[in-house]
Amino acid sequence: MKPTLAQVIEVVRESSGIHRKTIDSNTWIEADLHICGIDGEELLEDCEEAFGVQLATEEDGYMKTFSLAENEYLFTGEGIDFFGICRFIRWVRGIPEPVIRDLTVGELHAVLVKAVKEQVQHE
Repeated sequence: MKPTLAQVIEVVRESSGIHRKTIDSNTWIEADLHICGIDGEELLEDCEEAFGVQLATEEDGYMKTFSLAENEYLFTGEGIDFFGICRFIRWVRGIPEPVIRDLTVGELHAVLVKAVKEQVQHE
């Protein structure tokens, strides 16, 4: 049985502890709900557990599941870069700035529906 949008929203609410804010398919996980870093990872793990799927692989992490490019990430880190030291080091080494691709609840729902469908096909 594929997950409904309402079920995904409920997992997002339980994982994040956000119960009073309106959440729909257009809600941005990071920009609107302020879920980032480890909290974002935990949200994805909670989704995996709730719907019995695997979103990350050892080889690709979340890249394949969420169609991420080489330098794209789903969540910003929670660390603080005092005085821009990390940014300066990346610039010196020629490492491009990471690109954060925020995810909507609707996009998360679509990924979960696809993952459940693929899981059923492999069984």
